[in-house]
Amino acid sequence: MRKYIISICLGMIFFSSCSNWLDVEPKTMVEEEELFSRELGFKEALTGLYIKMAQSSLYGEDLTIGFMDVLGQRYQNTTSDGYQNALWYSFPSTKTEKYTERIWGNMYNLIANVNNLLYYCDAKKQVLTTENYYEIIKGEALGLRAFLHFDLLRMYGPINCNSATKRIAYRTQFDSEVAVIQPTNVVMDSIIADLKAAEILLTGTDPLNFDFPTKESEEESMAGDRFLTYRHKRMNLYAVKALLARAYLYVGNKTEAKKYANEVISSSYFDLIGDTNDPLRSKEILFSIYVDDFNKDNKLAGHYSIKSEDFFNELFDIDNEGAQDVRVRPGVAFNYSTNGITMKKYEQENLWVSTQGTIVLVRLSEMYYIMAECEDEPADAEVWLNQVRNMRALSPVECTEQNLLDEIEKEYRKEFYGEGQLFYFYKRHGYRTFLHCPLENMTESNYMFSWPENEVLFGQTN
Repeated sequence: MRKYIISICLGMIFFSSCSNWLDVEPKTMVEEEELFSRELGFKEALTGLYIKMAQSSLYGEDLTIGFMDVLGQRYQNTTSDGYQNALWYSFPSTKTEKYTERIWGNMYNLIANVNNLLYYCDAKKQVLTTENYYEIIKGEALGLRAFLHFDLLRMYGPINCNSATKRIAYRTQFDSEVAVIQPTNVVMDSIIADLKAAEILLTGTDPLNFDFPTKESEEESMAGDRFLTYRHKRMNLYAVKALLARAYLYVGNKTEAKKYANEVISSSYFDLIGDTNDPLRSKEILFSIYVDDFNKDNKLAGHYSIKSEDFFNELFDIDNEGAQDVRVRPGVAFNYSTNGITMKKYEQENLWVSTQGTIVLVRLSEMYYIMAECEDEPADAEVWLNQVRNMRALSPVECTEQNLLDEIEKEYRKEFYGEGQLFYFYKRHGYRTFLHCPLENMTESNYMFSWPENEVLFGQTN
């Protein structure tokens, strides 16, 4: 798979030409027309979107294992740049500004690329002659546009997703026009609309190939169109449904959130697993990205580790039966050494050929947690939580109105380590503080990323 992805990258004419998200000068038009004159060009362009998502300033680090998990207090650094510092929750600050500036620019750059692909999907539809290619490519692109805007809103937007507060623009055109910052509720409507459109396009057309070959020989013998394999690394139909569940939860529509979460859970494509030899829990992956040479800078041991065993034990609730949790087992889930504790989830050399370089962005367990959060009765919620806990080798938990949210928080804390989801959970629920947080009284400003200085300077946030 690695060779296949890298070879695709070589033909990306358009994506190398658009270094800035507003770089839409006429000089690129000939190259774009040439790129989208062939079906292969559409495949290269779509693959290019996923490659751009995997850069370290986006989902290859900052938005998963890096900055977002630093904000969730996942790591303990003993240097002067320690993560238990209030400046990590000040936007902007010397700790945060470099992240919030580049995330904003790179996300909108990527969205511009998505919009350009969507434009040519319809302008050059006749080029897409292979059965279902039009629906799949356009459906994936719409799903990606929604996904990227949703994460922008989760970072730069207010706590309340139903508010009229204006924080980001939902861009649907590839142009250099100044974007209009829209009310948060309007942005959420656009996110859901794009996801619903993607769902329609992918229903009945998505091949739903979620195979996980363990050896290169198995991979090489895989039959069928290689462009349609490894659907867990693409914005597939069930990733779209999962994102609809997530989006509806954010706007408080528990009925729709449960509907979509249950559709994912009840499908025949994914299963909760407790296999300790599969640290990524492959059959639970709904959507992920491929990151080449993830360990090249030894980032896990350098920046994203835990120095104190007490810190680790608190994080994973070790004193309350957590030691038997498959998510923390020594030598399988984590490395324990005198230099600290580091996760093994992303150690490529120990993973199957189909999961090497994989960073998970949406996984099945989240759907169970959404179901739990949306149930009216704690007794019904605990059923969903305990199904996940059972596969993590934990005993059942009893939930009440008083402890339900705490139990869900504990699961988010343990389940999504290195995946960047915990801080969003705290933000969505407006936590005043949380485990290892240096602040005692978090407000909305401590959860809301600042606009880039140049956006403010030129009046683009008015």
